[in-house]
Amino acid sequence: MKIINLRWMYPHYRHDEFVEVSDEVWEAMRQAEREMYNYDRRKVYHRAYYSLDAYSWTENYALEHGRSPEEIVMEQEERAARFRLVSALPEALARATPTQGRRIVAYYIAGINQPEISRREGVHSSKVSVAIRRGLRNMRRYYDALPIE
Repeated sequence: MKIINLRWMYPHYRHDEFVEVSDEVWEAMRQAEREMYNYDRRKVYHRAYYSLDAYSWTENYALEHGRSPEEIVMEQEERAARFRLVSALPEALARATPTQGRRIVAYYIAGINQPEISRREGVHSSKVSVAIRRGLRNMRRYYDALPIE
């Protein structure tokens, strides 16, 4: 049995009022206190401070849509895989012919559309399209041969 002071819980009490409660009630009160503390910490972490004019669901939405530890690990793995693929990009581009590599870089990295590439190089746009497609096929062969870590 635990003894609690009701004045700590109820601000309208003006004097100390001690009550003896069972261990189950004490644990339920402690659990509720921990949950309230964790809720406040999440509110600070996610910056979920909103105006009183905002909708009633806004704060809950911000707090309930935090990333889980599993999602964080998955994002880290995806970021590592993306970094590994990007670091192998120069070698993969070397697998394509110089014309294919130049057109792939212009189309995907520089963001130039295929008609503009064909106009700059003075060739038909179908030649640019075929070169990009074949260059990507050669690069894919290289990427498929990479060891999976």
